[in-house]
Parts: sequence; structure tokens; C-alpha cells
Amino acid sequence: MAKLTKTTVTRHRRGFFGRIWQIAFWLFQAAMVLLVVANFKAVGQVTADCAGQAACETGAVLGGGMIAVGGWFIWFLGTVILGLLMFATRGTLVTYEVNKT
Repeated sequence: MAKLTKTTVTRHRRGFFGRIWQIAFWLFQAAMVLLVVANFKAVGQVTADCAGQAACETGAVLGGGMIAVGGWFIWFLGTVILGLLMFATRGTLVTYEVNKT
């Protein structure tokens, strides 16, 4: 016969605004990943169109790099701001007692 043991589990129960900020945070992360991939694809396509022209290829790579750095800066700021809002609205701490076998 299995012995029952009680385990205490604690977790934060989010409210309505907590869920909104959590969803906004993860949608922002997904959008930024897609924008980084789109930037790399666009730079690759423009560089391929400039076949044999060194100045055109250099400009495409430098422009893509500048856009990438700007995008990463926006990504960092958005992550910090949305992350703070997400953790500030995480809700009350709820404790459960769970029976384990």
C-alpha cells in the first residue's frame, strides 16, 4: 500500500491585468524574433542582388547591421519594460497542499 505524503505547493495567481502583461511580453518576444529573421533574410536578398558590386554589398551589410543593432536595442528596452510590468502584476501568492502517493 502506498504511503500518502502532503506536499506544499506555492504559486502566484495572476489577475486580469497580470495575464494581459504576460501575453504582451511573450507576443513582443515572438515579434522581435520574427523581425530579426526577416532582417537577415532581407540583407541576404539585397546582397545577392548586388552580385559583383563591392560597394553595393558593403552598403547592404552595413545598413543591415545598423538596423539589427537598433532592433536589438528596442528588443532590450521592450523586454525590460514589459518584464517589469509582468512581474509587478504577478498576483497574490497561493499555497496548496497536495497529497502524493
